[in-house]
Amino acid sequence: MTARVHVLGAGIVGTCCALALQREGFAVTLVDRDEPGRGCSFGNAGIIHTGGCIPLATPGMLGSVPRMLLDPDSALVIRWRHLPRLLPWLLRMLSCARASRVREISRAMAALSTLARQAYEPLIAEAGADALLRARGELHVYRTRAAFDAARAEMEVRRGFGIPVQDLQGGEIRELEPALSPALIHAHYQPASAFVTSPLRLVQSLAHLFVRNGGTLVRAEVLRTSRRTGGGALLHTTAGVLDAARLVLCAGAHSRPFAAAFGADVPLETWRGYHIMAPGGSVPVNGVVVDGDMHFAVTPMEDGLRVAGLIELASLDAAPNYARADLFVRLARGLFPAFPDQVDSRWMGHRPGMPDTLPVIAPAPAHPGVWLAFGHGMLGLTLGAVTGTLVADMVSGRTPRVDLSPYGADRSFA
Repeated sequence: MTARVHVLGAGIVGTCCALALQREGFAVTLVDRDEPGRGCSFGNAGIIHTGGCIPLATPGMLGSVPRMLLDPDSALVIRWRHLPRLLPWLLRMLSCARASRVREISRAMAALSTLARQAYEPLIAEAGADALLRARGELHVYRTRAAFDAARAEMEVRRGFGIPVQDLQGGEIRELEPALSPALIHAHYQPASAFVTSPLRLVQSLAHLFVRNGGTLVRAEVLRTSRRTGGGALLHTTAGVLDAARLVLCAGAHSRPFAAAFGADVPLETWRGYHIMAPGGSVPVNGVVVDGDMHFAVTPMEDGLRVAGLIELASLDAAPNYARADLFVRLARGLFPAFPDQVDSRWMGHRPGMPDTLPVIAPAPAHPGVWLAFGHGMLGLTLGAVTGTLVADMVSGRTPRVDLSPYGADRSFA
């Protein structure tokens, strides 16, 4: 009989894991309370960020904490009332900001992100989703020479990992994006990145491929997980108990309590992110433009212009703070003076973030037959396909093509 694997979570990471396991010959059941791609995967900026190797915490971040607490318009904010609960996670994050630790983390991130595009290519081709992929890279723009120079160190880190970065000035920038403000005269361009014009349709296309190839989709909410005798898990769902002799846990920001049943006490928090959608014809934007100061992105999507990014630390059950989304109108106009006053929609989602920014891609530490794949932070879309290949390696009993020791569930955050 064909061995069966259950995958919990039908976002981009879970769907890519399901497809990779299916390609290995496993029978796969994909479980989620929502349709594929309707969670955090729905609202991201659409970037396949090949240069995604810079962690959230970097040297000097400690001095930024007061601004996170006091300035509601900063790139990363912390809601006061949640600070006592968040404090242990924040202390772990700050402990990862030492220069030596940042170098280690960047190396581990680059080991994944530099494989991102090639990992997606066969999946996107087989799913017939080539029309969603755009090969244009990321254009990071800056309002001042000082900001451009301050970003140079991060760009040199990328270059050190073989990730191409081009320095652009003045007219070179407007050759890529004529509608940009003339005040923006400094930029870095990362040509190896790409973007998709609908993250939701990408996940849906991959899920349709999964079902077309014999995969099983189960729509049910998993209330809790427990250990199965002999290995694997029992999934206690609103539709009954699912017997999973092999389980891959990809539940994003909701993964922590599920993982705890298998000995993984992971410090996972939600990095709440926002987006707005503006009419597509309002501003001519050719590709991804990233604000180098505030770290948000403007992406041309098939259904309009998406402005996405920023980080808010609160909790899974805190109500959305749509003032964060409304901030995007003013910020986007600083890049594109013609950006409209009115938007079509606003959205908030929960990115799953670990203190060191690295995902968890590992066997469960205390129970066989369970593997963990979550905590990708702002790089869920980027790392979905490569995570799938690594999970397939683990479940198949092969040595993974990337050293997985930096991504263990029980790693140190000191």
